[in-house]
Amino acid sequence: MKVPLIALISVIVLTFQIDNALGQTKYEIVDNEDKTVIKAKGKTNETLLVIEDELKFSISRTPSINKSQPALQNNSISLENGVFGLAINQTTGNMLKILGIPTSTYSADENTVLYSYGRNLWVVTQNGVVKKITTENHWVSTTLTNLIAFDNRFNSDWLIEGKVGYETSKAKLLKQLPNGNQVKNNTYRISLEELDGVHLDVVIDVKIINGEKKRLVNGFEYGYTDIDFIKSSNSKSETATEYGNVIAFIDNQRKRDEPITLERLNEQGFKPVYDAYADNGDVIQVYNNHLVLNFSYGKLSKLSVYESVFRNKEKLQDWKFGKYYSGQPSSEIMALYGDEVMGYDDYLQVFLDDVKYDLYFVENDNDVMALAELEMEFF
Repeated sequence: MKVPLIALISVIVLTFQIDNALGQTKYEIVDNEDKTVIKAKGKTNETLLVIEDELKFSISRTPSINKSQPALQNNSISLENGVFGLAINQTTGNMLKILGIPTSTYSADENTVLYSYGRNLWVVTQNGVVKKITTENHWVSTTLTNLIAFDNRFNSDWLIEGKVGYETSKAKLLKQLPNGNQVKNNTYRISLEELDGVHLDVVIDVKIINGEKKRLVNGFEYGYTDIDFIKSSNSKSETATEYGNVIAFIDNQRKRDEPITLERLNEQGFKPVYDAYADNGDVIQVYNNHLVLNFSYGKLSKLSVYESVFRNKEKLQDWKFGKYYSGQPSSEIMALYGDEVMGYDDYLQVFLDDVKYDLYFVENDNDVMALAELEMEFF
């Protein structure tokens, strides 16, 4: 599919003002399709969007954002017209105009950003250009996905090529769209010759209904579906140094009895790889593959260290927070707090004056229950 390189030279500032927005960085998108330069790469050309500043959204601290999102143009999923009006190779600016403000933003690397609209629609962009739109979440763990808000517009009310919808039987799918191909056991692919490399994959899952096993349509993937734009390697912004510095800053603020706010973290120049808002209005920030911060009304309300929050990243490296560290024996924590410790085996809970600790353990090679994950809820 040959597409010209768009050298986007002049600046259009797309600013979405939200009531009570917190101090996330606003952004500018360079977007001028009147300026066109064709740059050959081998026998094909590429589309490129130049981003002036890092993509960060001002996320509302209330879930009322769902009430201000634009209505969907349609419920159509098709190769020629895209998903809900958004097509492949359109810019991030087009995405914002058509779908509104994403629920979450994952800066996978310097060129690739993953956006979600609620928990059921995911948009992969590269160099500011849409490359894939899917109902399938291949990247963010269930632990993290369960924290983010729903988007009420993206439910099961969609129609593929005007003929096939959610939970259509596989038999009816094959009859309604006979020109496709079964490329995997759970994937039926529709392609057009003039759209080289672009596919519309219908996702088929097995469901048991009234005790009967059925193969039904459960989702879709549209775009350059054979390309893995989000790689497994860690990006520059996910270095252990950044992760450790954030923990050190929070620990230092607590020792000095000073408030830990979203604004103060932003002032330090820390850059989360993932940010989102939750149904309860919390702003969520993720550093590295492990540190998750929840902010309620701009103030840190919960800190969690998980083994892994992204599906394609390395597992947890050694970490330390105050008196706690990865691999810490449960007996050591019980000795620290004595009768104040509640729980048993793989879970302990500790209440202090201003914080509740939830500590999760796994058995190591020496048959010792070792600390694996930590959650701190602040009062």
